[in-house]
Amino acid sequence: MDVDDIPLGVDFSKYIDEKVGKCEVLLAVVGRDWLSASDDAGNRRLDLASDYVRIEIESALKRNIPVVPLLVRRASMPGAKDLPESIRAFSKRNGMPVRPDPDFRTDCDRLIEGLERDRTGTRPIVSNRTKPVAIEAKSKPRRRAMVAAGIALVGALFGLYLWYTGSQAPAPTIVEFQAHPNSIENGSATTLRWVTRNARKVVILPNIGTVSASGSKVIMPTEDTTYTLAARGSDNDTVKQRLSIEVNSQAAAAIPQSRLTVAESAIKLGESTTLSWRTKDATEVEIQPGIGSVEANGSIKITPRRNTSYTLTAKSPVGTATSTTLVKVERTTIETRPTIITRPAIRLSQ
Repeated sequence: MDVDDIPLGVDFSKYIDEKVGKCEVLLAVVGRDWLSASDDAGNRRLDLASDYVRIEIESALKRNIPVVPLLVRRASMPGAKDLPESIRAFSKRNGMPVRPDPDFRTDCDRLIEGLERDRTGTRPIVSNRTKPVAIEAKSKPRRRAMVAAGIALVGALFGLYLWYTGSQAPAPTIVEFQAHPNSIENGSATTLRWVTRNARKVVILPNIGTVSASGSKVIMPTEDTTYTLAARGSDNDTVKQRLSIEVNSQAAAAIPQSRLTVAESAIKLGESTTLSWRTKDATEVEIQPGIGSVEANGSIKITPRRNTSYTLTAKSPVGTATSTTLVKVERTTIETRPTIITRPAIRLSQ
C-alpha cells in the first residue's frame, strides 16, 4: 500500500488498519537497515507507534493475516528482543530471501507458488513463463478478481525488483557526539551523548563497545582520553568522529590532619622522652617551642627542664591543623637537716 494514496484529512493509522484488514496476505520487505531506520530526531522508527510499517504489521498480526517477511540485500530475520512488543510475533513468521539477478525471477516464482499453495492447499505446478498458461473458464466476477489479484501481485514484485536493483542504502551520519563536561577532575564523571542516522552498528572506543544508534553514557576516565565513535551503514560504509576529554590528575588541596603524642607525659628533671607525630595533606609542618620545621611524619627525643606544652602545626593552601601535648617535669627536692653547733661552756669567776 502506498501511503501517498491516503486521502487528505483522514486518520492515516485507522485508514491503514482498515486496508490491511481486507488483505489475504501481507508482504513485509526487510532490508539490512530495517531495524535501525530512524527519523530526523534520531528515534528508531519501529519504536514509534505512528510508524506506518509497524501499523501495517500490527494490523495483520492481530487479525491472524499471513505475514511473509521478504529478506532483501542479504538481510536476516530480526529477533523478538529487537522488536516492539506489539510485533514480536513477526520474528516467528516464515519468510524467504529475495536475491538479485540472476535469481530474482526464480525467487519471485517461488513466492507466487508459495502463496498460491497456501491459498488452495495444494502444491501448484512450477510456473514457466515461457509457456502459455491455459485458463479454465470461470464466471466473469471470479475471473476479474483473479486477474486483478495477479496484476497487483506482479506489480508489487516488479516494484520490489526496481527498488532492490536501483536503490542504495542512505549513508550513515553522525549528528552529534559530545561530552559534558569535556574537562574533569580525577575521580569525577562526565556524560557522553551521541545521535546517529542510518547506522546499522555504532561502536565507541576505547572501553565502551557497541551502543545504540543514539544514547548517552556516564564515564569516569582516569587520564586524558580520546574517544572515537564509528557508525556503520547497511553497505558497510563507516563514518567516524572523535572527541577528547581532559582529566586533571593533580589532587585537589585538602584541609590537613595532624596528631602529636609523647612516650612519657611525666618525667624527672634531667630525663628524656620522645615526641611522635603524623600528618596528612600538609605542605608545611613544625613543632614549637624549640624544635621548628620537621618532616610530615616522624619522632624526636626531648629533654625539657620544666613543664612544657608542645604544639604540632600542619598547614596546606586551604587550612591549618594543630595538635598539642604536655610534658610535665618533676624537680627532685633535696632534704636538709638543721646543723647543731656545740660550744664549750664558759665559767665566770666570782
